[in-house]
Amino acid sequence: MVSLEALRKKVLEQTKKKLSEAYTEKDRYVIQAIEALDDVDAVFNLLVARVREWYSLHFPELNTLVKDHEDYLNLVVTLGKRDNYNEEAVKAIVGKKLAPVVMNAVKDSSGTDISDDDIRMVQELARIALEARDYRKELVDYIDKVMEDVAPNVKYLAGPLLGARLIAKAGGLKKLALLPASTIQVLGAEKALFRHLTKGSRPPKHGILFQHPWVRNAKRWQRGKIARSLAAKLAIAAKEDYFGGKFIADKLKAELEERVKEIREKYREPPRKKTRGTRKRKRR
Repeated sequence: MVSLEALRKKVLEQTKKKLSEAYTEKDRYVIQAIEALDDVDAVFNLLVARVREWYSLHFPELNTLVKDHEDYLNLVVTLGKRDNYNEEAVKAIVGKKLAPVVMNAVKDSSGTDISDDDIRMVQELARIALEARDYRKELVDYIDKVMEDVAPNVKYLAGPLLGARLIAKAGGLKKLALLPASTIQVLGAEKALFRHLTKGSRPPKHGILFQHPWVRNAKRWQRGKIARSLAAKLAIAAKEDYFGGKFIADKLKAELEERVKEIREKYREPPRKKTRGTRKRKRR
């Protein structure tokens, strides 16, 4: 008869083994990386907003003229005070079309003067924001490489970032592989699905699959059908990545392209809205 202490040790060993397997699975790195990417984007947007607001005390007109965040940050870091602006330096950052407009704004700016200490702090914050953007690019490259190892079929069909988000939303590649296509289609639309189930609102036609260019660029009434077809192929791709190991995504993508083409041809026009007509009276 097995003693209670021996049974306890056996349970602990099995638990440790399962935890070790869970943490050594490569898809965990995918999940952490894609969540880190979202964090970096959030931090970058906060830093940019702060730099724009802070620098606008000195040069408010630049905020409306330069929409591109990286160009704006580079102007702040490279040139600093308005007195340092010259057309050649500005042109090298924002291009020859926008440079004269910026220089005119420099001459007529309503901003206040700024001290050396103040501009140095604004520039340092702008540098940190640019470093965050550079790290984002490295993170995207890393996700691309890891997805090639972990889920090449899903990556080929959905792209590395969307594929990683699907794995993260599902809770891992194994869980994604076990999901039916109908669930994959609405991953990321859980709130809308809950409203549909509880309040009878319209069911969601797609979740994060909207990020796929074939869905996003489709006409509104085509998106649900394309998302459904994409989810069906992704379900097969995920199963092959986890259980099989063969690369079949090229075949799946070719089939999907044919289906998308068929949807675009068949449903060129939006469906007609159903109108309630008067019922004909039955003859006696």
